Amino acid sequence: MTKSEKWVIKAGSSLVSGNQEGINENFILELAKQIDFLKKNRQEVIIISSGAVAKGMSDLGFNTRPDTLAKLQACAAVGQRGISEIYQRIFENFGYTTGQVLITHDDIANRTRYLNAKNTLESLLELGIVPIVNENDCVATEEISFGDNDRLGAALAGLVRADKFIMLTDQEGILSDDPNANEQAHLLSSINLDDRKIDLSQQLSSSSGLLGRGGMRTKIEAAKTSLNSGAMTWVASGLDKDVLLKIYNKEEVGTQIFTDKSTLQSRKLWIASFGSVAGHIILDAGACEALQAKGKSLLSVGISKVTGQFAKGDLVSCLNPEGKEIARGLTNFDNQEMDKIKGLNSNEIKDNLGYLSQEEVIHRNNLVLS
Repeated sequence: MTKSEKWVIKAGSSLVSGNQEGINENFILELAKQIDFLKKNRQEVIIISSGAVAKGMSDLGFNTRPDTLAKLQACAAVGQRGISEIYQRIFENFGYTTGQVLITHDDIANRTRYLNAKNTLESLLELGIVPIVNENDCVATEEISFGDNDRLGAALAGLVRADKFIMLTDQEGILSDDPNANEQAHLLSSINLDDRKIDLSQQLSSSSGLLGRGGMRTKIEAAKTSLNSGAMTWVASGLDKDVLLKIYNKEEVGTQIFTDKSTLQSRKLWIASFGSVAGHIILDAGACEALQAKGKSLLSVGISKVTGQFAKGDLVSCLNPEGKEIARGLTNFDNQEMDKIKGLNSNEIKDNLGYLSQEEVIHRNNLVLS
């Protein structure tokens, strides 16, 4: 019997939008056919769909992407309704109900909302519904102004502990070089992000198209996040016929991305990839060695300086003396308490604060190396 797995499939703007013609319903139909096959073979599927802004641009008569946040939000507000209706109309032909889910990076960065989103998506999957997660909420700011759907897709792959994360684009995958500058550029069938021999500088400088925001840089960055959660990760062409079925059948397609790093536990995954940093702690060399080489908890004696305002339980960034981040973790002290006890031995904390709730500033179970 086929093993049941969770798939998170991200469909890029260049595929969904139909190149400034609103929504490419033929692509969505082909996508629905493949997902119908997957679901009939006990696979659970979440779709991360671009296209809301592109749909809104078409409906509102914009020929170029608006350069103000307010107009982008207006396009998203108009486009979200239309794209949701199109997905439902096409998928109901195969007997499925779709559910529109609007998630922003703010939802992922907040631990409570992160867990709520996880519960919602898992409930939809249990009910047999195909979640359609939209990238551009009309009130989202970070995604529309800075972001892309690749990072959001990777976050959701981690959220639901997906087995597979597939970024579908209009390119065949990740190439060895910029094809505009090098005619010999060829498809890389696989990439190990930890292989120091691989030079990804050209891929990391690639740009996106008119309607989208994410180039190959964002796909590689997203892959780092999805791989942290244990999801097998691909960048592949959505124009390649039956591309999802080929992946299901273990055929070579697009670029599969690997890492040598171990999968992070759920709490540490959130700390490493999604949480919003509230403050910074500068450590001395001894504390850096204790964290990086010995896997120890962070103690107050190794703290040189504290910046930012944060409360107990907030996510803080740990910096080495040169200002480079070496770790992130959940603090047991607020910024005022930490400023009072920095540089002190643990047995001196009570004398300075009048109480001792924890000896560790950040326990190693709540700390992730960068």
